[in-house]
Amino acid sequence: MCRPARDRPPASTRPRRRPEHELPYAGLHLLCAPLLDEMHALPSAQRHALTTAIGLTAGPPPDRLLVSLATLNLLTSLAVTQPVCCLVDDAHLLDHASRLVLAFVARRAERGLLVLLAEREQQHRTELDGVPEMRLEPLPYDDARLLLAATTPGKIDAAVIERVLMEARGNPRVLVEAFDGINAVELAGGYAIPAPRAGRRLLDHDCVQRGQHLRAGARRLLLTAAADPTGDPPVAWRAASALGIGSDAAEALEAQRLLEFGPRIVFVCPRLRAAVYATAPPAELREVHRALGDAIDADVDPDRRAWHLALATSGLDDTVAADLERHAPTARARGGVAAGAAFLEKAALLTADPVARAQRALAAAEAQRLSGAPETAQRLLAMAESAPPDEARQAQVALQRARIEFTKHRSQASPRHLLDAARRIEPHSSALARDAYLEALVAAVFSGHLATTPTVVEIAAAARAAAVAAGAAHPVAMLLDGLATRALDGPVAAVGPLTEVLRAFRTADLGPEASRWLWLAGCVAADVWDVQAWTALSSRHTIHTSAEDSTTPAQSAAHRALADMHVGRFDAARAGLARADAHVSATGATPLRHPSLLLAAWQGRHDVLHDLLREARHDARDRGDGITLTAASLAEAVMHNSVGHYEQALAAAHDACRPEQLALCGWALPELVEAAVRTGQHDTAVRAVARLSERTDAAGTDWALGIQAAARALLADEQAAEPLYREAIDRLARTDIRIHLGRAQLLYGEWLRRRKRRMDARAPLRAAWELFATIGAEAFADRAHRELLATGETARKRSVEAGRQLTPQESQIAHLALNGLSNPEIAPACSSALAPSSTTCTRSSRNSPSPRARSCTWFWPLPRTRATSFRCGASPCPAPRTRSRTDGRASRTPRVGSPHRRSPGLRVRPTGQVS
Repeated sequence: MCRPARDRPPASTRPRRRPEHELPYAGLHLLCAPLLDEMHALPSAQRHALTTAIGLTAGPPPDRLLVSLATLNLLTSLAVTQPVCCLVDDAHLLDHASRLVLAFVARRAERGLLVLLAEREQQHRTELDGVPEMRLEPLPYDDARLLLAATTPGKIDAAVIERVLMEARGNPRVLVEAFDGINAVELAGGYAIPAPRAGRRLLDHDCVQRGQHLRAGARRLLLTAAADPTGDPPVAWRAASALGIGSDAAEALEAQRLLEFGPRIVFVCPRLRAAVYATAPPAELREVHRALGDAIDADVDPDRRAWHLALATSGLDDTVAADLERHAPTARARGGVAAGAAFLEKAALLTADPVARAQRALAAAEAQRLSGAPETAQRLLAMAESAPPDEARQAQVALQRARIEFTKHRSQASPRHLLDAARRIEPHSSALARDAYLEALVAAVFSGHLATTPTVVEIAAAARAAAVAAGAAHPVAMLLDGLATRALDGPVAAVGPLTEVLRAFRTADLGPEASRWLWLAGCVAADVWDVQAWTALSSRHTIHTSAEDSTTPAQSAAHRALADMHVGRFDAARAGLARADAHVSATGATPLRHPSLLLAAWQGRHDVLHDLLREARHDARDRGDGITLTAASLAEAVMHNSVGHYEQALAAAHDACRPEQLALCGWALPELVEAAVRTGQHDTAVRAVARLSERTDAAGTDWALGIQAAARALLADEQAAEPLYREAIDRLARTDIRIHLGRAQLLYGEWLRRRKRRMDARAPLRAAWELFATIGAEAFADRAHRELLATGETARKRSVEAGRQLTPQESQIAHLALNGLSNPEIAPACSSALAPSSTTCTRSSRNSPSPRARSCTWFWPLPRTRATSFRCGASPCPAPRTRSRTDGRASRTPRVGSPHRRSPGLRVRPTGQVS
């Protein structure tokens, strides 16, 4: 396939045709067919040779040199305006003529053209001699585990993870596709065998075809291995013995390279498992699951035994249903919320007694909602409602429906439905009522100033009474009471109770019910300006999410991203928002937009922010989502303040400060103060500082008092301003809040420069510029850079990405320097990094490669099976560096693969035995 590197997906992806691999120029035809419109620019002789080679015109066999020149010129012409990468998957399947042409192009590629030829088989081919080569090894075990974890939909049983890693054999494509398109509910934490994904055409797969021609015993053993997701050999052999399968079946499967018997029974082709299981007759599946259930020791793995016996049951069976319900907590501990939900749902479907069936359906609906399957939860709630009437159960059903509605839509009606459900369930369960009141209060906070009936005050009054009845010592009850106090008495009066809440959440041994509110406790910490509590609670929630399978992963990731943003970890914030978006997409929940808006504003991505603001505001107004509208105004205020558009910033900050939103209103007040001072709105600035001082004085933290000092300095006279600026910088430097430390340094430097103290202004301006450039706050970095230049200092413009562009050798040197080694000690330790190795990317050309290119390590494992195709791509080019010239000027080393230097082709070959 060939396409300019910036465009995705590729313009042309042509399937391999093995019967055509000996037809001359068949591979070249697949490559050049999408480029017919570009051939008119070729010289006539070359154009005629190329069109003849690919069968567009008739004539005698063309001269191969003309065909090669035509292909080279065709691809090079595309690279004039933008880089082009030509990737040839399975180059060993190319016909001989196409291989010769592409080798010719690869040796002479230049001006932004890169050619990659990927081979599976290690056969020496003279036509590729002279093409730079790198050998690709399978991923190491630890790296493979990390890659699989990044693509895993929720928590998965550890035994299943081990089996997937063994089947992948370090192949990243297999790892990525292991759970591709499968959500946590379908996988049931690793207990279920999901159906093949649509469009994979598994039935035409070579390994599936071979499996269909096996004898009966071998086919049944293959199905037995497919039905056990753990691949446990003792269990499989005991089940095979019960099914009357002999050892000759295993020999046949190994001979056909379908199964491998070792520490785990693994499929040579990972796709075969789903295909075998999906095409098996239901009766045979039940028989196999019955044998597997009987083969599992009830004392060792009671949950797996109960699961297999449930899958072997065709009718109703209260005994099997009771076993499933009893072992659901064990399944949840192994496979997460989705596994526990699958056990409870299966138990409800197998229950004959209508009352017990309704209770189990209600419990399963709650678990399915928490696992991200609201539609399944709705069906289970309908099953629970079909039982004989019971007021307590009906109240729980109403609560679950209100929770599902809030998760999916987060509309203006959500607070009312949650409040009604809380009042209805209060006579039956004070603990459930406490959680319901807290959810109703949170829903009202999300609605903000758009809330109609009931108001936040009405919900807070009812919630405070429920918190007292539920017991004030419980952390959730304390959180409910603190938030109710904030809504009823104001944020200043709530600082004391909310500080106690933070202490309880940081020190108490939280159960699952309290742990799911850690994200809200983190928001409370941000509201009272306690950065230590905020980061600690965010970290605790992250640990809980990974270890305990949190039921609020989207909220956890989104609010952890806000904390990362304030401490200057923009990359971590982006990664957290990506995780939140992935969970929202998988579950169909309403996205949390305000963290991404604020991050884009602080990054200075104004072109992106404009589109985000328009979309977020339109969606928020339709749903009545007040917190997103407030965050949008705050993001707009930050954006305009960063570039000096203070009139627009003043209007946006006014909108953000009007509603009393948790944390957001306090963050908006400093933006309002700066915009009002810059536009001469003195009275507005004074009122904003007064509001801010009330909050920050009550909080009393360095973050709060540092923000207050910077705001007061903007209004102070010349004698009082400088001590306030210094106090703000000193206090904020004692915290981790780097974005506001940079703002304080920037404001102080601007104040000094406007008073003609240019020499004094350089230090804070340089510190602000370097901080903002390091963390990636581009607009504020540009503002600080302009101010620094205005002081007369010559400052080289620094890229905000420069801090992340180290080569492996540079990273090694930096690590050794941090450990205290001197230059003479570092040099011998790094000398081996320049020696070529089997995993080093080497580039041969008429120009000798730079040390940066020689030290670029690539790891790209190739598939071990013929069934899976290999895709290869180039890693991002390193940032340009400045080097000295003999004439004293500075010249810039061009990027590898840029139009300014030769970028030769690259031949990719795997190492190790390939099946």
